[in-house]
Amino acid sequence: MLSYKHGFHAGNHADVLKHIVLIYLYNLEKKRSKSISYIDTHSGSGLYKYISKYMEKNKEYKFGIKKIEKYNGDNKLINNYLKTIKKISKKNNFYPGSPLIISNISNNSDKLYFCELHTNEFNNIKKNLNQFTNIKNINSDGFNFVEKKLIKNKSYFILIDPSYEIKDDFFKIYNILDNIEKYEKSKILIWYPILSYEENDEFIENLRKKGIDNMINLELPIKTKNEERGMKGSGLLIINFKENKILKDLKSLSKELHNLLKQNDDVYNPKVRYL
Repeated sequence: MLSYKHGFHAGNHADVLKHIVLIYLYNLEKKRSKSISYIDTHSGSGLYKYISKYMEKNKEYKFGIKKIEKYNGDNKLINNYLKTIKKISKKNNFYPGSPLIISNISNNSDKLYFCELHTNEFNNIKKNLNQFTNIKNINSDGFNFVEKKLIKNKSYFILIDPSYEIKDDFFKIYNILDNIEKYEKSKILIWYPILSYEENDEFIENLRKKGIDNMINLELPIKTKNEERGMKGSGLLIINFKENKILKDLKSLSKELHNLLKQNDDVYNPKVRYL
């Protein structure tokens, strides 16, 4: 499976996809809501230096952010992401995680909750985000926090982004979706890895059977099925976002990213669809 330390994967193709869509959806929500209660269930440390024992080990960022940082196309989602990342990192010596990204594009009317179970990562995120006053760092498993602490009938923006180090994480995703009525007023973004195309097909079919309304699925394959190790790509589940333009914008994004990030010419095409 995957190494838990997100530093090994920071800035890779999955981060690029996830963060582009996260920034896009958060900004859409800001247009219609004066205040957002945002929850990141698996926050990590929030900041990852390129020159470090983690990012240097596999150099996954070279197949992600480094492949698109000089992008000169006209896709608004990609350009806004790159503009945001550049503004945050300034000297370009680190890649920002989702907590640091959201902290920078939110305002003081938003309430941000960052859950991180592992002690070292929790201590790092406290240090890396200490300049922001609208956040609360929580040393807890994000799945438990979402299950037990959400206030009924309140609207949240929830990013669910576990490591999937153990397959139990997939079952926890199923559990959330089996109780989706609890989140009917919330916006949810779920990231997942594509480790095997066959297992991924089974995962998607199980999701279809749940019959959830307003759930968009975006998948971005970047490797062929014959390559044994690592992620073949990644996907997102986008729930309760009802703007008509989203599907069109995501289709345009997925096509552009696929051309930029795919590692083989015979990779499966990206998918954007309602499940």
